[in-house]
Amino acid sequence: MSMSNANFPMDPEGRTYHVGIKRGELANRIITVGDPARAIVLSRSLDGVDPATPAKTVPTNLFSHASHRGFLTVTGRYKGTPVSIVAIGMGVSMMDFFVRECRAVVDGPMIMIRLGSCGSLSDAKVGDICVPSSSYLVQRNYDYFADDASSTASPYILSKKFDADPEVTAMLVKNMSAQLGDNHVWKGVNATADSFYSSQGRQDENFIDNNQELFTELVKHEPGTLTLEMETFLLYHLARTSTAAPLKQESRLKQEATSNQHSIRAGACMMVFAQRKSNEFISKEDVVRVEPLAGKAVFDSLVEVSLGEESELHATEGSVWAL
Repeated sequence: MSMSNANFPMDPEGRTYHVGIKRGELANRIITVGDPARAIVLSRSLDGVDPATPAKTVPTNLFSHASHRGFLTVTGRYKGTPVSIVAIGMGVSMMDFFVRECRAVVDGPMIMIRLGSCGSLSDAKVGDICVPSSSYLVQRNYDYFADDASSTASPYILSKKFDADPEVTAMLVKNMSAQLGDNHVWKGVNATADSFYSSQGRQDENFIDNNQELFTELVKHEPGTLTLEMETFLLYHLARTSTAAPLKQESRLKQEATSNQHSIRAGACMMVFAQRKSNEFISKEDVVRVEPLAGKAVFDSLVEVSLGEESELHATEGSVWAL
């Protein structure tokens, strides 16, 4: 695959290097998930989908593209509004690829909502939904484990919080409650870890992790900590640091960033897969039950939150949702 521009690689078609999408294939409103199978499940809620479509297949009336780096993009309409679903895999690096490369090929303001899974540090049970209003990063402090490390160093570094968009968060809580009931929807703070194991407090006798007291440290750092997972912090961080939305591609470099104007509005919600206090893990039956209900709540939130004048959004002409 031939690429140009080492600073921001794209192929001759204008496809980004990792996500593999080009202009006209992605809507301004996006659900991002980790698992490609979840993206396919959610795609069945889009307009015009034949119920007879095989369960593991993207419906043929929708646009789909799988990149060589493992990203799957599906674009169609929900209640008449263009929306996309992008499966990204796991971790903050994959979230970075997703946010930056999607922002690069879409004109106008965007809304990105993560629908993922998490571990619960609270009383939220497996199968419940958590909607974090903010998130902080938990990083393994690699210097701590060096031979010359100071005894006063901490094995894990905890960042400051970054907030979700408040309107998006409120809309997610409302719509999740409508689908699953108030008693199954939780609000609070998310902790995003840079690994599934050490920085999420999992015990592994094969390595020195010094994470036995990590849960206590997290709650001390942020008393409202509800969840642990691996992506949300970077979504919130990049939304907060996104610059003013360019209305046309040629004006992108002319826009000046301001402290109170951002082109991306972000939110997130997670299905509790692991109850870390009781050590319970979700059943396949509960995943099958909750996933489509949570997906409908996210789609409803995507289309109910205003992004401004429709004329400011990516043009329908020439896009895959034009028909």
